[in-house]
Amino acid sequence: MTHYQYKKFTTSLMLRDMRFGGSALKLGDELPQFDLPVIDGDRFTSRGNNGRPFLLITGSITCPMTASAMPALKRLHAEFSDDVDFVTLYVREAHPGENFGQPSTLEEKSAHAAAMKREYEVPWTVAVDTMDGELHKRLDSKPNDAYLVDADGKIVFRSLWSSDESALRAALVSIVNGDKPRRSQSIAFIGPVLKSMAYVIKTMRLAGPQASRDLLRSAPPMYLMAWVVSLFR
Repeated sequence: MTHYQYKKFTTSLMLRDMRFGGSALKLGDELPQFDLPVIDGDRFTSRGNNGRPFLLITGSITCPMTASAMPALKRLHAEFSDDVDFVTLYVREAHPGENFGQPSTLEEKSAHAAAMKREYEVPWTVAVDTMDGELHKRLDSKPNDAYLVDADGKIVFRSLWSSDESALRAALVSIVNGDKPRRSQSIAFIGPVLKSMAYVIKTMRLAGPQASRDLLRSAPPMYLMAWVVSLFR
C-alpha cells in the first residue's frame, strides 16, 4: 500500500481537498501523456480524443461527492455529448471501507470502477488510472474535480467539484460555440458540499463501516449533518 493509497480518511485529507494546490494543472496546460484501460476493454489515451473536446472527471464508488454530482453530470451529458466526450477517471477510494478498500491490483481497481458504473448507471466512458494514480496526481489528487480539455489537449476550464452544474454548463456552452470559457475555474466549495450531504450516509454504508467511523472521527459536524439529512430521505 503506497502513501497515495491511504487506508483511512483523515482530517488533513479533507482540508487538502478544499482548494486546488499550487502545482495543479490549470488553464492552458496540456494534459500529460497517458494510456489507460477502459472498463469495457477499450483504451483511453492522450492521443485518442479524435479531435473532440472532453470533460475529464475524477471519482470513485466511495466518494459522496461523486454520487452527488451524477444527476448534474447526466443532465450535462444529455445536453452536450454530441459535441463533447465525457470520461470519468477512476482514482483511489475516497473513503475506503470493508466493502471497497483501496485496491491491491489493477484488476481489483477495475472491478471497483465497474461497480461504480453500475451503481450510478454512468452512461459515459469510465477509465481506470494506474495503481499509484499517475494521472490523478498530475491532476492534484482531488476526489471529484473536473477538467474541460479542448481538441488540442489543453485545459480550458477546471472545477474543484464536478457537481457545480452552472459553472460546467457555461464552460461547455463556450467550447461548443468555439469560444474560450469566460471563467478559467470554479472553486465553489460550500454549495457542492451541502449538496453532497444527502449522499454521505448511503455512500459510507456502501463503502463499509470503517468509512463511517473514519468520517465521524475526522469530520464530526459533517457526519452528523449528513446523518440528520438522511433521516428525511
